[in-house]
Amino acid sequence: MELYRKYRPKTFDEVIGNDIAVKTIKKELENGTHVFLMVGNAGCGKTTLARIIASEVGAGDLSITEINSADNRGIDTARDILDKMRFNPADGSAMIWILDEVHMITNAGQNALLKALEEVPESVYFVLCTTDPQKLIEPLKSRCSVINVKPLDKDNMIYLLKKVSRAEKIKCGIEVYERIAELSNGGSRKALKLLAKVLYLEDDEERLEALKDADMNDNPETLELCRALLKDKCSWSRIVQILKGIDLGDPEKVRQSVMGYMNSVLMNKYNERAVAAMQAFSEADTYRNGKFAITVACLDFVGMIS
Repeated sequence: MELYRKYRPKTFDEVIGNDIAVKTIKKELENGTHVFLMVGNAGCGKTTLARIIASEVGAGDLSITEINSADNRGIDTARDILDKMRFNPADGSAMIWILDEVHMITNAGQNALLKALEEVPESVYFVLCTTDPQKLIEPLKSRCSVINVKPLDKDNMIYLLKKVSRAEKIKCGIEVYERIAELSNGGSRKALKLLAKVLYLEDDEERLEALKDADMNDNPETLELCRALLKDKCSWSRIVQILKGIDLGDPEKVRQSVMGYMNSVLMNKYNERAVAAMQAFSEADTYRNGKFAITVACLDFVGMIS
């Protein structure tokens, strides 16, 4: 079993970080709230909190429905929910629907979902999860209790990594934990995936070597962009050529990867181009502007160094 699944928190008390989010959820449940909207970066714990809510309200395994909204984007999904929520829970005392990446549902689908959120039976709960709340229609957001799930800070991330390592009866040096914390950008899922890749290697030297450019292994085009931005004679036409080849389905991931790469460069040696890239990409609003924010960041970068 993967580490991030094996050590996923099962209760609110086991959650590391996000104290405000946990306290808010607890209070909302006490006040009878049935509809939540979890907002935050990918891999920061939104669906984990949703599963804990399911446990807290007494939903059995058969009464928990998780839907990937990227694959179920239309009106039929809302209609199916409306039909099933009329029945009693299959097991436990409640039913819960967890809709991941809910912003991927079409506007028509979101409007159809409104009816389900307006007339929620006592035994039914909804947790909507999104990395891009700007794409949700306002009436949908207004029917939810919005919970902001934040990335883990460095101290909490290192605490998590040490805790999991101890549970696996393996000890790593602080440099390994710090490098993973740096690469993961606050995402606990990514951090534990990186830890799993290096935890059972021979020593810290091997672990640190394996972590080099680890955040770029799944996206070589983004690595190519980073290297191009650092070259003195990189032209705009070359940047455009690279951008056309990058998968911008998750522009925030690209932004974070560029930021992480430039941060690694600066931690090793001061570099004016890395500074300019950090500044340009730190201001890129991928939540509001989507993939176009990456192009704008590159334009800003060129303006800074020209």
